[in-house]
Amino acid sequence: MDFNLETLPPALRELVRVLGFADAMRLVSAMGGARITVPHKVREGHELALLLGLDSFGKLVKEYTGESVMLPKLDSYLRELRHEQVRQCKAQGLDVDEIVERTGYTRRHVFNILGGYADSRDTFTMDMFGEDDEPAAEPVAMAESEAGSANNPFGLAGRKA
Repeated sequence: MDFNLETLPPALRELVRVLGFADAMRLVSAMGGARITVPHKVREGHELALLLGLDSFGKLVKEYTGESVMLPKLDSYLRELRHEQVRQCKAQGLDVDEIVERTGYTRRHVFNILGGYADSRDTFTMDMFGEDDEPAAEPVAMAESEAGSANNPFGLAGRKA
């Protein structure tokens, strides 16, 4: 599978620019989703120095001295890479059973990926509040005897027995 740095999420691409691919992956694999505060000075015993080595830790300190950095999670990116692998297998002419063997996914999941239903985007939930440029709906006034009021939840107050 071909690798393109442009496919990386922007925050991860920035870490790759500063640290290099291997060290950026090591950092987000170990601490992805966390916020780290980069110290002002390179110290040998610091947990980031132990994880990355002094050279890469020095690059991180030089770029982000004293800043809090939110590290991206790697799992969603890896999932998208695997989904892309499924699509490439299909483009190569492999049938679903061969794709299942190659990727370790179930048949159903392969069908979902190929059908576009395995994306992380939520396409099923409608927007409750509309677009910003839409005018807000006018509130509807209810009479006291209408259904839904606090003293008449079922609208039975006006009925005669």
